[in-house]
Amino acid sequence: MDLYLIRHGIAEAVGEDLADEKRVLSAEGRQKTKLVARRLFALDVRFDTLLTSPLVRACQTAEILVQEQLAAKCEVFSPLAPSGTLSDLRNWLATQKSRSIGLVGHQPGLGLWAEALIWGSAQRGFEIKKAGVVRLALETPQSLAELVWFLPPKVLL
Repeated sequence: MDLYLIRHGIAEAVGEDLADEKRVLSAEGRQKTKLVARRLFALDVRFDTLLTSPLVRACQTAEILVQEQLAAKCEVFSPLAPSGTLSDLRNWLATQKSRSIGLVGHQPGLGLWAEALIWGSAQRGFEIKKAGVVRLALETPQSLAELVWFLPPKVLL
């Protein structure tokens, strides 16, 4: 199973009258995310299943991935919210037949998940830049993952 951990694109700054979960992608964030998606498409990345955090900026990132034909659709998966846990993800993975799964979420959660999936525990976590992607290969949902690649958006733009 290939697991792609994708951090949401650049979002508008936090404001006094805007809750964090309502933040949207900035114009730059939409543009860069679209370019990253096109590069992933050129690398033959496709998702059988694409899941996203319920936060607006992550949903918008996932929608761009669908628009750029990396997946047929996206679904909200609450464990991808900042409060989600890796055990929730592993439990869900155990029910899946998909071979290629995209997960759109947030830091530091995704970075900690990547580290824990690879080494069995997390200390500091990977620093996944906005619109960055980590590709992992897992034999089973409970096995340790192999790091296939770790691409910051700078490499994909």
